[in-house]
Amino acid sequence: MLTYDVIIIGGGPAGLSAANTTSKSGLNTIVLEEHGKIGEPLACGEGISIDKISTLENMPNPEFQLDDNALQLQQHHSFVERIVRAQRFFFGNTGVATSSLNTVTINRPLFDQLMAKNAEKNGALIKLNTAVKGIHRNQGKLELITTQGNFQSKIVIGCDGPASHSVRMMGLSPPSKYVQAVEYKIDGVFTDALDFYFNFNILKMHYGWVFPKKVHTNVGVVVDPASSPMKILNLFTDYLENKDIKNAKIVRKIAGIIPAGGPIPKYYTDNFMAAGDAAGMTNSIFYGGIAISIHSAALAAQIAKDAYETNDFSANFLKQYAELCQQFPYTNPIIQQAHEILYDYFTAEDLDTLGKWFNGWDITEFSKMQKIKIFLKAMTKPKLLRKFNNAKTLAHGFSTSRDWGF
Repeated sequence: MLTYDVIIIGGGPAGLSAANTTSKSGLNTIVLEEHGKIGEPLACGEGISIDKISTLENMPNPEFQLDDNALQLQQHHSFVERIVRAQRFFFGNTGVATSSLNTVTINRPLFDQLMAKNAEKNGALIKLNTAVKGIHRNQGKLELITTQGNFQSKIVIGCDGPASHSVRMMGLSPPSKYVQAVEYKIDGVFTDALDFYFNFNILKMHYGWVFPKKVHTNVGVVVDPASSPMKILNLFTDYLENKDIKNAKIVRKIAGIIPAGGPIPKYYTDNFMAAGDAAGMTNSIFYGGIAISIHSAALAAQIAKDAYETNDFSANFLKQYAELCQQFPYTNPIIQQAHEILYDYFTAEDLDTLGKWFNGWDITEFSKMQKIKIFLKAMTKPKLLRKFNNAKTLAHGFSTSRDWGF
């Protein structure tokens, strides 16, 4: 049986972020990835904020520099595909709000592969085609039974995505609520912004998106898992009323599940921590998770390093990981409250009204005066007046999730 200081389950952004931190710390690290290639299968809208690329630990080198807020690509083969300086939020059929958050769309497989190269450069071993089938305790260590032999360690970090097999194996409660995302990657570029469409007239659709890339466009929807995702995606493309999009060549179809219930109740136990999607850490308004996964996994890896320094691998020590996560906006309960209001409580009619109210505003930075205007408008709508506090919570949730939306 092979022994490592740290075993990381999953070779996505979370697992590779954890591997970068632990290997840089001198810990003998292995990443167990069940698939045969890093970055595949792809299940991502492929958007991320520039702020997070330039500030988060373990991001791959984007091969660009910031100069007076002007982003200049330095290499043709950067994982950055397109710089996007605006987002648009379409509410129902009546209003368009905006955001000034600078973002980029990326080549996600290349993004992951660059993270993997960095981890290997730091000394981590990445073992592909290695699925974990069981985890057992053995004399203060965890023993992992895999398709490629057995491994053991005093610390395991579960980064195995929304299915959260490792979380289940450790007796913790995995994410209890999911949504389904489906997407077409099509030939051509058909927008200059990240466009989000909230329209509940398309039943069971949470929202749809149109993201521009270098030579392609990602068109997708997030839907209830019990719905007919591809049917809803086709309804959404019809709703866009853009013949060029509808008639464009489909290069690829992409699908995946996303945790939608916020962070799981407990994401650590003796010798084990979970990060990223495995811990339910996604932005449940926009369902983005790349930056959150990278950040939460880096925090888990830092605590793993501290555990070795103190020789304490107990849940009582590892709870510091959860305490660190709770200092950041992506674990703020207001985001989950806003999720429930938007997707479970508001109707299509409510969205149309909100569209009128928010039309032309920056939805991620509401001023005090704008909140007063919302209240005054609510006074003219008795039905929505009862929902006024919910509208405030929704606005607060959008603001809180601003930099962690992608």
